[in-house]
Amino acid sequence: MTGVKSLVAMLALIALAAGARAQGVLVDKSEIAFTMKQMGVKFDGRFRKWKADVVFEPQQLATSKAVFDVDLASIDLASSESEQEAKGPLWFDTAKFPVAHFASTVIRDLGGGRYEIAGKLSLKGATHDVTIPVAVKTGADGLRMAEARFPIRRLDYRIGQGEWADTAIVDNDVVVRARIALGTSP
Repeated sequence: MTGVKSLVAMLALIALAAGARAQGVLVDKSEIAFTMKQMGVKFDGRFRKWKADVVFEPQQLATSKAVFDVDLASIDLASSESEQEAKGPLWFDTAKFPVAHFASTVIRDLGGGRYEIAGKLSLKGATHDVTIPVAVKTGADGLRMAEARFPIRRLDYRIGQGEWADTAIVDNDVVVRARIALGTSP
C-alpha cells in the first residue's frame, strides 16, 4: 500500500512541469500530490521536498522550460510505517534512486490558458516520455496558478515489485495532481 502511494507521489512531480516566469515557482504555495488505489480503496499522498527550474513565457514557448527534481524520501503518506516501506527496494528504492527527475522538451499552447508539456520523466532508473495537460489561471491575488492532473503507470518505472506488481492488489494507474504557484502574471 505504501509503495503505491510513493509511486503516485513521484508522479506528482511530473505535474509540476507547468512552469513559471522569472518570478519563479513559489514552493511554499504549491503542492505535488497523487492518488492511487490499493484493493479498490483510494489513497492520497504528496511530496514534502522538491526543486524546480522553470521559465514560462507564454509569448515565447520555444525558450520556456520546466525542470523538476523530487526528493522521493520526502514522501508523505500520513503513516511513518507506509513511508518507510515506500522508500524501500520494492517501491522507490531511495537508497539507490533518491530523486525523480522531469525535464520538458516542448511546451505547446492549446488556447484559453491551457498548455501541454511534453518531456522525460526519470524514476527508479527508468525514463519515459510523458505529456502533461496544464491549465494556468491568474487569481485575485495576482498569482498565476498552474494546475495539472494526469495518469502514469507505476509498473513502467518498476514501482511496486514482487507481490506488489499484481495490479489486482495495487492499481497500475496513479493520478498525479500538481498545483503550482508561478508568481505574478506578466
